[in-house]
Amino acid sequence: MANQGPAQTKRERQRERAEAKRAAERKAQQRRTLGYTLAGIALIAVVVVLVVALMGDGGSDGDGGSSAAGEVTVDGAPRDTALAPGDAVPAFTAPDLFGGTVTWDDYASAPAVVSVWAPWCPHCQSELPVVDSVMVDYPEVGWLTIVTAIDAQPGPTPEEYMTDNDLSFPVAVDDDQGTLASAFGIEVFPTLYFVNSDGTVGVTLTGEVDEATLRSTIESLA
Repeated sequence: MANQGPAQTKRERQRERAEAKRAAERKAQQRRTLGYTLAGIALIAVVVVLVVALMGDGGSDGDGGSSAAGEVTVDGAPRDTALAPGDAVPAFTAPDLFGGTVTWDDYASAPAVVSVWAPWCPHCQSELPVVDSVMVDYPEVGWLTIVTAIDAQPGPTPEEYMTDNDLSFPVAVDDDQGTLASAFGIEVFPTLYFVNSDGTVGVTLTGEVDEATLRSTIESLA
């Protein structure tokens, strides 16, 4: 019995060291878990900041989106159908895609062609370069466009489309409410208005139009 005391003391010391080792491992694991948690929180915070920043940039000028509220003005009331021959084109102002302002008053005293288009519309994408090429032969006829429904479907931004096709004609940018599209009664993309010098519509054409029809219609304007 006299030899049991030292043996028990040795076993107790071993047990205490084992418990201390386990306690140290638990603390180390807790520190690692806390570190992972704090890193995850920091990452979430960074993502939230980036999302907020991107959402804030979405309304800035020059980003290819619609005009900001209040930038588009138009005299005409919303319409359920497209402007018909004899209807007057509503006076309007809107930001130009690449800076400045498009104003209908600058075109109202001469014949003009007005195209209303959407950047994602394949028929618009095909037709606009053709119209632009044809209009070179009619310098006495005004030529402008209105881009609208910009985010309605996936597709290029208006700037991307214009740049990729090396186009530079005036582009009035409609607002998110489609104020110009409503005033012009747009139902189909693209819609072309051939306007007489008195500001009234001579011909309205919807859908993609071929070059021969474009030329004959332009030459019919008064």
